[in-house]
Formats: sequence, structure tokens, C-alpha cells
Amino acid sequence: MVLFGYLFIASMVFAIWFTIFWNDAGTPKNDLISWIALALGPLLWPIVLPISLLQLWSKKPAVQQSKVD
Repeated sequence: MVLFGYLFIASMVFAIWFTIFWNDAGTPKNDLISWIALALGPLLWPIVLPISLLQLWSKKPAVQQSKVD
């Protein structure tokens, strides 16, 4: 049951990050490092997900201020 939960969340994280990665025009699709990071992220989601959320939350006010200016 725990393994199923881990794999389910890992697949959801991969699907979301793959969509974001594929739609990002600034990321080269033929860069091996990008694909390795995309593969390792979902496997290590208990560590990576909280860190990426903290980074997103710390950048969010700066983005909102630039839209207002």
C-alpha cells in the first residue's frame, strides 16, 4: 500500500513537471541534464517537492510586484 502511494504521487509529480517542462520555451528539449533532472525529481519527490515549493513561494511576491509596475 505504501509503495502504491509512493508510485502514484511520483507519477503525478512526473506528469505535472513534464507538462511544465514541455511547455517551457526557454528549456532546451535536447539537453540531457534537463531530462535527468526531470527523471530524478519524481523519484525523489519527498525531498524535491518541498524544496521546489519553497522556491516557488519565495519568488511569487517578486513576480506579482513586477506585474503591478
